[in-house]
Amino acid sequence: MNARIVETPYGEQIVLSTVPPLIEDTILQSFGHSIIDFEATLYEKFLHITKGLVITCQEFKDYLNNMEERGLIVSADFLGKRCWAKNPELIPNNE
Repeated sequence: MNARIVETPYGEQIVLSTVPPLIEDTILQSFGHSIIDFEATLYEKFLHITKGLVITCQEFKDYLNNMEERGLIVSADFLGKRCWAKNPELIPNNE
């Protein structure tokens, strides 16, 4: 699942989400106050918050990659494992 890139009549390119807004908001909420989270930990937090929403680990990774393409989150390797962090510049109401 990749973000959709569309071109406006003025020649600008806009990156659109293919992640449902409820899921995207919940993923961002899963970070809590963490600066950085391992992918597996973030997935577990997401499952705990949603309580019953069935999303496979691969779907979750696809959502994370889509959000990264749009600049909402950033990926990194920490201690040899994949981790994610919110991009504070693009998250509204980030405190």
